[in-house]
Amino acid sequence: MIDIGTGASIDKNDVAAVEGAIRQAKTKKVNKEKIDLAFVFHGPDRASSAIIKNTSALLPNVPVIGGTASGFFAHQSHSKRGVVIMLITFPEGVFLTTGDVEGISAMGALAAGEQLGDKLLSGFKNVPRSLALLLFDRLTQDNADFIVGLQEKLGTSFPCVGASISNPEDSGRSDLLYNKKLLRDACAGILFGGKISFGLGLRHGWKPLGKPHVISSVSGNIIHKIDNEPAVRLYEEYLAYDFPRIRKELKNLSVLYPIGIKIAGQSEYLLRSIQAINSDGSLVCRGNIPAGSTTRLMISTKETCLEATRAAVDEAKANLGAQALKFHREKTSKLVIVFDSFPRAASLGKDILTELKIIADAFEPGTGIIGVNSFGELAPLSTQSYHGQTYFQNQMVSVLIIEG
Repeated sequence: MIDIGTGASIDKNDVAAVEGAIRQAKTKKVNKEKIDLAFVFHGPDRASSAIIKNTSALLPNVPVIGGTASGFFAHQSHSKRGVVIMLITFPEGVFLTTGDVEGISAMGALAAGEQLGDKLLSGFKNVPRSLALLLFDRLTQDNADFIVGLQEKLGTSFPCVGASISNPEDSGRSDLLYNKKLLRDACAGILFGGKISFGLGLRHGWKPLGKPHVISSVSGNIIHKIDNEPAVRLYEEYLAYDFPRIRKELKNLSVLYPIGIKIAGQSEYLLRSIQAINSDGSLVCRGNIPAGSTTRLMISTKETCLEATRAAVDEAKANLGAQALKFHREKTSKLVIVFDSFPRAASLGKDILTELKIIADAFEPGTGIIGVNSFGELAPLSTQSYHGQTYFQNQMVSVLIIEG
């Protein structure tokens, strides 16, 4: 069974906070000495250098992955400050490797993805591979090329799940933590294999507004024209705002009214937040746009977001059930990893605790649950026509269950 212990601390002293969180996590584990993996997330109130220095000193030779997050949670406790640490020991027959790549922009996203793929595959000999879990400190317009490069090594339909954990408006204070290093413009990943099962569910809770429109001109993550008109007209038409007001209120509008991209065979729209509006009315999106797409403005409520959380949990459990019996273990336990978009969390407000309760209540007491508020989520599309193709998505809640 997966042996998990989680600890958290808001002690103002970084050394004491790390020590306290690790001590608390170890008290909840059966095997306090053997640790295969540590997740470490901390708020922007902490110095990343102090967190990783003390973590690596207290957990020598343990693979560490995590970073600075605007919000993080364990079980039903949500925080924007302090540190949370989860210590994990996997059962015999489960294998994992970790790897990192830094300087993605300078190297080129395609080459960086290939390099990470090579690192993750190193040491995987004659063992079936199951899943890649990836953390990015930020998204770039070339993120699609990164995934292409990675899947060139792992397999074109290999499941990759993850998130960008840095606030793009405050990236100067955000780092990835990987082993003893702090990374920027980077990705750190874990490749799982062997006797392990997983289930993934993802939803967002946004519903389409009005009639469909055709994206008639797009390049990468920039929508130039919709229905052969400057793309910003979509917002001008529905909101009755002029161009200066839309630009001025873009931050809120992007959260409240993202655009939805219809993917054939996919039940959920692919969401895209608007990062900027160019002077020609083109929309700069957080993530690439498939060419020739149909789009609509989207809207949500707290109720639809919470509905989406329930659906994501149910989907993850159903997908897990489809493969969980193949190893015929008498006893199993679960690790639950949640990437919950920061805009969703902001719109939920205090109801974020209701969301965490929905997730926790869906599993047996004592199940290890950890998550972060993210700024772009990574997951494969479920539709068969895309053959497991992985996309960055916006404003989603992604629930990953790992069972062993």
